Amino acid sequence: MLAVELVVPDLRAPEPGGRELRHDATFGAWDASLSALRDVVNTGIRVLNQAGAGLTLLPEGSLEELLVHPVSGDYGAIRRNAHACHRVADALETWTGNLTGLCVAVLPAWRGLAGAAFLARLQAQAVTARVVAEGVRRGSILFEEIADASERLGVRVEELVVELGKALGRLACRLLARAGGPAGWAALAGEVALHGLEVVTDLVDDVRRVLGLVEDLRALHRTVSAWAELQRGRLGSFADLAAA
Repeated sequence: MLAVELVVPDLRAPEPGGRELRHDATFGAWDASLSALRDVVNTGIRVLNQAGAGLTLLPEGSLEELLVHPVSGDYGAIRRNAHACHRVADALETWTGNLTGLCVAVLPAWRGLAGAAFLARLQAQAVTARVVAEGVRRGSILFEEIADASERLGVRVEELVVELGKALGRLACRLLARAGGPAGWAALAGEVALHGLEVVTDLVDDVRRVLGLVEDLRALHRTVSAWAELQRGRLGSFADLAAA
């Protein structure tokens, strides 16, 4: 029998997916300072609500957790799945090459029905592996498409979040200018209780503008849901192939 050199398939865990697009550098700065701004604004909202403003408090959590990933999805994880598909497809093709090499090595030395049956089995496995490799490689393209779309959406959300951050910063500054510390909050609350919301109409409008931006981002999330369901169906078809 001829000697054949077999190649070990590479099935290491895939690398984490990285960013492929340019992201807004301002977003990171806003994300880091969100908690302080949010606490100031929420304190102001509580004061205004004592006079019946009926405003919603800003939610807890980081900007990325609250607004980016719920809308865009974790494109890094999606892209990592694409890398995994590439690696599995390459491994299957390597295995196909190994089977072909075995066929070449066995053919001159093993004759008769047993040899023919063995070669037929190897050839069938090689064909199957090649077909599956092609299917998995198509799956990697699908994951890449979804990851690219997800990241583009994430960049758009980051842009909207930066706009929200700027509005939030302006509002926090205006609230602090009116209140000026714990005693100032009490004085502002007293002024609102005495004169009503008319004395803070500008602040109420600013709060509603900030809350409106938050709602715009959540509305974008709802709009994206239909797109996500479509991708879920495409990935479901790919999962059926893997099961087969």
